[in-house]
Amino acid sequence: MLDNYRTVFRTPGSAAFCAAAFVMRSAIALYPLGLVLLISLRTGHYSFAGLLSGIYVISSGAGNPVLGRYVDRYGQTRLLLPFTAIHVAAIGTMALLAELNAPDWTLIPPTAIGGFFYLAVGSLVRARWSYVLKNQAELTTAYSLEATLDELIFVLGPVIATVIATQLDPTLVPVLGCLVVGGGAIWLSRLTGSAPPPHPQGSERTRSALRFRGVPLVFAAMICTGGFFASAEITIIAFCGERGSAGVSGAVLACLSLGSASSGFVYGARHWGPPLLQRFWWQSILFGSMPVLLLFATTIPMLALISFVVGLATAPLLITAFGLVERIVPDRVLTEGMAWMTTGLSLGYGLFAGVVGRIADTHGARPAFSVAIACGLVEAVAAFAVYSMLRGAPLPGDAADAAALPT
Repeated sequence: MLDNYRTVFRTPGSAAFCAAAFVMRSAIALYPLGLVLLISLRTGHYSFAGLLSGIYVISSGAGNPVLGRYVDRYGQTRLLLPFTAIHVAAIGTMALLAELNAPDWTLIPPTAIGGFFYLAVGSLVRARWSYVLKNQAELTTAYSLEATLDELIFVLGPVIATVIATQLDPTLVPVLGCLVVGGGAIWLSRLTGSAPPPHPQGSERTRSALRFRGVPLVFAAMICTGGFFASAEITIIAFCGERGSAGVSGAVLACLSLGSASSGFVYGARHWGPPLLQRFWWQSILFGSMPVLLLFATTIPMLALISFVVGLATAPLLITAFGLVERIVPDRVLTEGMAWMTTGLSLGYGLFAGVVGRIADTHGARPAFSVAIACGLVEAVAAFAVYSMLRGAPLPGDAADAAALPT
């Protein structure tokens, strides 16, 4: 079962850049949840908590493709540290203002700046995999590995963030995020051998990755997926809080991510016969139907179990979405293309975080689950539109996937 993973790690330098990127992007599970905990534990209200978290995520989504385009043009090695320095300074300022009990509005500008300058690390590491691996089947395994590591971060991150926020000080959560981002960026910037070469601007470089056929619809699907994540995360926190157990919300969120990590690991451990586009559509159907199960949760243990089951549908969907974009866009805009997918997730999270927080404040956690259900259904509709548009036009690598199947 592990043979596919061993194969991709035989590539020189792959273990190092994978580990460095893992450290750097560990903050993805600390910042949004950390902001919700920072505000909700101080004030008891979820509305501004969801708003501030949403501002961070939307700002991050807005910055991802912009920074990704510059990274494609000038290279990862040159821009990693400057962008990260701005990010760390901004988030550090926000944490200091929170510690000083500054007015709520003063937290918004540094949060927005910090979000904008947080590089989409998942896009950077996937671009490195695409550069060092030319076999499409191995690339699918590498993307599965990254999705599994992402979910592992979301298994550990919420637990760590919740324990730090509830047992020590909620301000320490964003501080920890700054430390892992800064340390990971320094490490990754020194691994120059695996970094894709820069693609200086030329006449063919002016076309955005978002303008390639099918990419806008995959982007729309990722917006819905991000909306699901926001809805599930904030509603689970509210659900546990209503039952006087806010401290276990991180463990319940970890169950959601653990389900996703499990399915992502299994998905990458084998080669798949059906074309990537077909897999994307099938996985979207499963993803769209799963959130309905959340309505059946009446206790925290039941919610944890259902969250694990719902999570099983998420990682394979993300793996195939990133894989589709990698096959659609050329190398010269690959980082930007990957960043648009991350932006879709961030934008969806940001758009729905405040809405879900208000619903949870006004009507309680159970009605707020309906937002997660709606996001799943609309994602399936967007995926069907992608399938309809690209069906009949084989994507690069489909033949390689079929050839990689055991005989």
